[in-house]
Parts: sequence; C-alpha cells; structure tokens
Amino acid sequence: MQDHKLLYGVYIRAGMFSSLIIVILMFLFVPYAEPEPYKLKKDIVTMVEEISAMIEKFEEPPPEERPKVAVEAESEIADEAVETIAASEFEEDLIRTTPTGPEIEIVPYYKVEVKPKPIFMPVPIYPDLARQAGIEGKTVVKALVDIDGSIIDAKVLKSSGNQMLDQAAVVAARKYKFTPAKQRDKFVRVWVAIPITFQLTGG
Repeated sequence: MQDHKLLYGVYIRAGMFSSLIIVILMFLFVPYAEPEPYKLKKDIVTMVEEISAMIEKFEEPPPEERPKVAVEAESEIADEAVETIAASEFEEDLIRTTPTGPEIEIVPYYKVEVKPKPIFMPVPIYPDLARQAGIEGKTVVKALVDIDGSIIDAKVLKSSGNQMLDQAAVVAARKYKFTPAKQRDKFVRVWVAIPITFQLTGG
C-alpha cells in the first residue's frame, strides 16, 4: 500500500501541470466570441450655446482739415451730465486730503436718484507743443464726484492718442465742480465721464 503523504508533492505538481495543459487547450480550441458594441437606446445630441459679448466703442470723428490758427475748444459733458453751462474765468485749485471717518458709498451713475450737474467747467489749457505740432484729439476722463461736488479722482477713460492732451484733460477735469449726487436722501459719490476736445480752429 502506497503512502500518499510521501507522494503529496508529486500530486501537487501533476495537478498544476494538468490544469495548465487544460487552460492552454481551451484557448486553442474554444472559439473566440467577439462582443457586440454597445448601442445607445436614444440618440444623444450635444448643444453648445455661444454667447458673444459686445463691447461699446467710441466712434472716432471724421478727419477735418487742419486750420492755421490755434484756438482752444471748450470741453463738453458726456451723456451722464444733464446740463451744460458756459465756462467761467474762476479757477479753483484745492489740495485734497484723504478723508477720515466712515467710508462714503460710491454708487453707479445709473442707480443715482439725483444726478450730479456741472456748475463749473474750466477751459482746458492746450499744451504748447501739441498746438505747435497741430495735434488734435478728444480725451474722455472718468472723474469721481465727491459729496460736496468737487472732483477727488480723475483718470483717462479713453485716450486721445496723445499723452500731452490726455494729461491736460485730466488736469482740467480735476477742477470741475458739480452739484452733489443723492441716493435715498443721502449724499453719495459717483463716477461721471467728461469728454474734453482739443481742436484747432481758424481765426
């Protein structure tokens, strides 16, 4: 009678070898069934919505014939300002300091209930170099009207294409004076746009 405990290792090797042979024979003789591609029950349509943002552009005036004599042109107020008055001879140059106390609210122009109105619009100083070179242009200045109607900040919103004209426009805009803006019976700060035109006209 054989001792199966002594032949345990032989049985393990023979079983593994037989299993390997059976697996190889299955790969060789069993036909391969190619799976069918999955078909959607419903057609899926992907729609992409394109959103285009329109940027408002300033229209450039047509070129005009350059005159011989240089004369300063008066500035004009953009659509934000309701009334336009003649320029006065009085010039005011105040040194603004940083306000203390609670921060004053800045309200968008279209939300302001009582719009600021111009009451003092000084004539901008035409730079001599620009005048001699026959340079013309229009600068739009963005100015912040304080609760007392004075301008506490001004920056170029649309350049004239010439740095000298832009700087002169900012200097003139800082001297403008408005009636204060109101929102819910409270004085507020508001940004306004001030177009200033530099044009050489014949005398």
